[in-house]
Amino acid sequence: MKRTTRIGALLTVLSLVACGGEGADTAPTDTAMSSKQLKDLTADDVQSTCDSLEARVKLSKEDACEYMGLLAASTLEKPCGTLRDECVAAADPAEDENIEADCMPPTDQRAGCTATVAEYEVCLIAQTQLVRALTCDSALSSLDVVPTECDAVARKCPQLVATAGEGQGAEDP
Repeated sequence: MKRTTRIGALLTVLSLVACGGEGADTAPTDTAMSSKQLKDLTADDVQSTCDSLEARVKLSKEDACEYMGLLAASTLEKPCGTLRDECVAAADPAEDENIEADCMPPTDQRAGCTATVAEYEVCLIAQTQLVRALTCDSALSSLDVVPTECDAVARKCPQLVATAGEGQGAEDP
C-alpha cells in the first residue's frame, strides 16, 4: 500500500505543479462552489475552482525537484541532492498553450465522490504544505502520511486519497 500512497502523492504533486501561479494569495472559492460535491462539478466548475486555488497550491520548481529527487533516489540509485540539482538546472519545457492545468481529479475518479470542493481544497492545501516541507534529508516514509485535513475526502472518496490512517507513522522496511 505504501507504493500506492507514494504514487498518489506523485500525482498530487504533478497536479500541484500544473496549477501554476506565482504564490500570491487569491480569493477562496465562492461559497456556492465550496458546497458542491466533487461528483457534481462541471468543466467550468473545475476551471473556476483551479483558478481560485492556483496560488495556494503552486509549488516552486525547487520544491517540486526536491520532491521528485526524494522519490526517485531509491529507484535511480542517485542521491536526492544530485537529482534535485539536475532538475533545477534543467530548462523548463516550453509551455503548450493548448494544455489547460487541472487541479481536480479526472471526471471518472470524481464519480460517486461526495466530498465537497471545500473539503478537497483543505486537503490539497495540506498536501501542498507537506510537500513544501520535504527536503532531501526527509525520510521516504514521510510521504506515507496522509494529512488529517484529508480525512473527510479519504472517507467520502477513498479512490482519491489513501484511506485515513493508512501508512500514517509507518516505517519503510
